[in-house]
Amino acid sequence: MKVRDTHLRQWLSRTASAGYVAKGIIYFAIGWLALLTSIGLGGSESGAADVIQRIALWPFGGFLLALLGGGLIAYVAWRLGQAFWDTESKGRSLVGWCQRLGFVISGGLYAVLAWQCTQLLFNSFSSGNSSTGERTERVLGLPGGRWLLLCLAVIFIGVGVNQMVRAWRRAYRKNWHLADRPNPPLPLLEGIARFGLAARGVTFMIIGGLLGLAAWKLTPSKAEGLGGALDLLAHQPFGDWLLGVVAAGLIAYGGYCFINAGYRRVGRLRR
Repeated sequence: MKVRDTHLRQWLSRTASAGYVAKGIIYFAIGWLALLTSIGLGGSESGAADVIQRIALWPFGGFLLALLGGGLIAYVAWRLGQAFWDTESKGRSLVGWCQRLGFVISGGLYAVLAWQCTQLLFNSFSSGNSSTGERTERVLGLPGGRWLLLCLAVIFIGVGVNQMVRAWRRAYRKNWHLADRPNPPLPLLEGIARFGLAARGVTFMIIGGLLGLAAWKLTPSKAEGLGGALDLLAHQPFGDWLLGVVAAGLIAYGGYCFINAGYRRVGRLRR
């Protein structure tokens, strides 16, 4: 049993590394495009789906999409493994089950991005893909859809607050295996992690607020994803500066994902 668990932990470690690399690429690209926008060199701010479509247009775009899609699938497997085997030691309390459910939801969101990569590879992705507002309208049309959307808004805000708390408390440290890495540049790694987590927390709280506003006023057009949250920042007083800081933070979050790819510890497996 121990041998089997060891092999399983090794497999989870590899999927985590591949997944964090893919996630890091997406956030780095989102942050870079937003940073170009803040200094007047880019177009409009982009979300994750927009970044994937842009990658498809690059030289060797199909090959890059295949690698990115494979990495995202690995990240989904890692998230499901976290939930099923409780590698983060969340336990079986109500809070623990909610946190493990959060891993499943996170995996589901990245599964959508992996599916978009697959669609692009097989040339079935069209420009008619529904926007966040259109998807929100469908949710509002469901029985109890308004409350479902409000719950989703609370989840996004809660994730944003959690990211800020993790940055403040440096909670990520317990997941890094630093002992077998000679002389890691810890101050640099921590600076990247804290800045990146804080920036992601800000954007998720904005997304949650926009979803909540859409549900409360029954206006699907108010709902926005990551690209919309960045656009909202850009249109505030000193918007270019705000967008530039958050964009740099999202680039740092991409760096934090790369750090996790190399330093992430897989905890003891439980059921």
